[in-house]
Amino acid sequence: MELPENVRHSIVDAIVSLINRGKVQKIIKKFQNYQGTGAKEIETLANYLIRFQDCVYYQKFESLGLPIGSGEIESAHKYIPQKRLKISGATWHPDTINPMLALRIIRANNWWSEFWGQYRISKYFLIVNTELKPKLALAV
Repeated sequence: MELPENVRHSIVDAIVSLINRGKVQKIIKKFQNYQGTGAKEIETLANYLIRFQDCVYYQKFESLGLPIGSGEIESAHKYIPQKRLKISGATWHPDTINPMLALRIIRANNWWSEFWGQYRISKYFLIVNTELKPKLALAV
């Protein structure tokens, strides 16, 4: 017997509300224990929630001013990686794609100056620790 549409909507709304409030573990446990009609689909949904449970705290993300939904993400995806990766005639080595995309994300988020400032500091400490310290130790 299929539930009436208004009952199904009420159940879905309650589940989404719990997920939005960070109660995803509670939903996962209920889904894992479910044995009724559509158990396979519910198991698939439980596995999805397990895999992405850190990504579904929408209420928390909204309170932090982060975008919810795929609109902004899809738009950024077209602008940040696709624009660079789909240059006519370009080919990419797997080892260079992620570093290049990381730099594009840094630029898109206006973190360019902060990144290079931290890079210079870390490079300075790398030089001090790997080149200067051994020389100073020999001089003592």
